[in-house]
Amino acid sequence: MSSRSSLKLLLPLADSAQVLNVLVIPIGTLLAATHPFAANPPYLLSWLSPQISTPDMLQPKLFEKLVTENFETVPAKLLLQLATAFEEGGLRDRSGTFFYKNHLSKSNVPVLAIAGDQDLICPPDAVYETVKLILEPLVTYKVFGEPGGLHFAHYDIVGAQLERADLRRIFKPVLPLKFYIN
Repeated sequence: MSSRSSLKLLLPLADSAQVLNVLVIPIGTLLAATHPFAANPPYLLSWLSPQISTPDMLQPKLFEKLVTENFETVPAKLLLQLATAFEEGGLRDRSGTFFYKNHLSKSNVPVLAIAGDQDLICPPDAVYETVKLILEPLVTYKVFGEPGGLHFAHYDIVGAQLERADLRRIFKPVLPLKFYIN
């Protein structure tokens, strides 16, 4: 399906890489170079920060480290493959002949599908469209975030600065918390 995913912003990079026969795209270098323009006045690229985290969910130093040190170069072929997720039939392998969504219903492995209510990279509706393709007894679907409460973007689920009580309340319905929180 057509998704509202902000990953579509990378499609011009994939197209350009293919035309120019570039082997890798320096995503990490690009993010590190643009971070000061997203994090400091006059906030010219402030639209980039919500791609990663909702306000106040990641400690500022952790957010900066994530943006400036976590991302590396990405093979152009991987971006080209990822671009197929936005085409008719959805994500496929590099040969273009194997459509992953056509095989999800054949799985016999339990799946925990999670989404952040403010995730711009993989929005809840995109996760739900995938969940619908998995046999119901095998899938658990959870959107993290609450109206009038905490909100979660793409990296907030794994890196948010939350109190233990909040962690237990939010994650208890889907995860064996004793293992993750204690």
